[in-house]
Amino acid sequence: MDTQKIVKHLKQIVKPEQILTDPEDLYVYSFEKIFEEQNPVPDMVVKTPSSEEAQKILELAGKGCFTVVKRGEMISRQRVEKPLLLLDDVPTPELKMISSKKGEIIEVLKEIRDSGYGNPRNLAFALKTLFLEKNLAKCEECETCSGYCTVASSFEGVETWSSKGRVIVIRGLQNKELPVSRKVVDILYTCTECGLCFAQCFEDLEVNEAILATRHQIAEKGLVPEVFREAAENIIEVGDPGAVPVKRRLSWMQDFAFQPLSRKTEVLYWVGCMVADRTPKTAGAFLKILNHANVSFTMLREREGCCGYVLLSTGLWDEAKKIAEEVFSKVEKTGVNTLVTPCAGCYYTFTKLYPEILGVSLPCEILHSSHFIEKLIKSARLELKGLGLRVSYHDPCSLGRHSGVFDAPRNALKAIPGLTLTEMPLNRQFARCCGGGGGLWSFNHQVSMNSAYSRLKDLQPLKIDVLTTACPLCQINFRYTSVRRSIPIKVCDVTEIVALSCDL
Repeated sequence: MDTQKIVKHLKQIVKPEQILTDPEDLYVYSFEKIFEEQNPVPDMVVKTPSSEEAQKILELAGKGCFTVVKRGEMISRQRVEKPLLLLDDVPTPELKMISSKKGEIIEVLKEIRDSGYGNPRNLAFALKTLFLEKNLAKCEECETCSGYCTVASSFEGVETWSSKGRVIVIRGLQNKELPVSRKVVDILYTCTECGLCFAQCFEDLEVNEAILATRHQIAEKGLVPEVFREAAENIIEVGDPGAVPVKRRLSWMQDFAFQPLSRKTEVLYWVGCMVADRTPKTAGAFLKILNHANVSFTMLREREGCCGYVLLSTGLWDEAKKIAEEVFSKVEKTGVNTLVTPCAGCYYTFTKLYPEILGVSLPCEILHSSHFIEKLIKSARLELKGLGLRVSYHDPCSLGRHSGVFDAPRNALKAIPGLTLTEMPLNRQFARCCGGGGGLWSFNHQVSMNSAYSRLKDLQPLKIDVLTTACPLCQINFRYTSVRRSIPIKVCDVTEIVALSCDL
């Protein structure tokens, strides 16, 4: 019986999407250890968590139609003449299961970090070391990162769409064993680049960095998804990835009688296009705090534009370099010593992506708003009043895992009298991704919401009043998902909580 007929029979047992016959899927699963000796490629793969479905498939194979080998078992040394089906009935690890091992994992991670790996993260080095035979062999046998992939659960745990699967797809591209197909592009762009897989990798394989570098290679071939090409054009033309007009972007400032215009100042308040467009309350809250603390600062207002994060994260580095040089020029002309922003993406872009990818370092100190607020509190420049709130803080990937900023937002919240900060089980370097980063919010909104939904479900047993974060993209994804998926929860920025405590 040929493969097409077998697939027809299989569709009577499982859903069509559980039957994998695309070259990209077969390539990924061909690296299973069970194929090591003969090195065959399976003719098809069926992913099912159901023991009943698995049994029916085995019964169908027993009729002599095809050969079945279960994932994790060994294949016969004899040549397989019949079509070969790999049955993937291995449960995908869940983060709740893994969270019980956090202490053990933290110790291993500490040893890795102390040895000097991963800092600074070099993209070219990430690609090279990822595919050293020793490292790849260990990666093929390991499942540590599988349960940490933000998006894998949206694809029923199919390995192709996991962090490990992307490693193998990238290997296929680098070794010219896979073409840059539409599905390969989908696989590599259906990723938030959150780094949660890298954070748990015992081999220190920089998976998210390799994905970032491979996206650049895809962009150089002119195959970047159209949604990001359009964003690039919008940034270049109007300074905003969503083409939001400048007048609308500045509309949040209309309520402020005092608008700082001084050029002779030490602080530049960089609002960020996402904050100005999507979370204007955050923008206003931080401006109120600066005024309340009598901070001398300036703003670029209509000249600010975009930091270019979406360009860098999607592989459009040439376009990003032009934006970075423009930003450098704008900041340099202000003569400030410090740039402060409430946008985690801008902070990550300025402090990590600019210098590491583009070789551009801004001519001033870069602080996130949580850093600045923490300093104001320590210097007694803010008078915080009591708030009887139960709050949980979500670590944005750009600010937390990628930039190492975990304490400043928490310290600002803890300084507020009467506020109770309750940590989610998975926090700091283990925090789930909201699902919005890496361009995923624009590329596949449903998958992005699925990730946010998983994070929101973590909150339900905690009985909190407010979910707070320090990233506009996290904030809007949580808000949107909470409404669409019926998990009512108030979401706001740390800055807004502090402003509320100051009666602003």
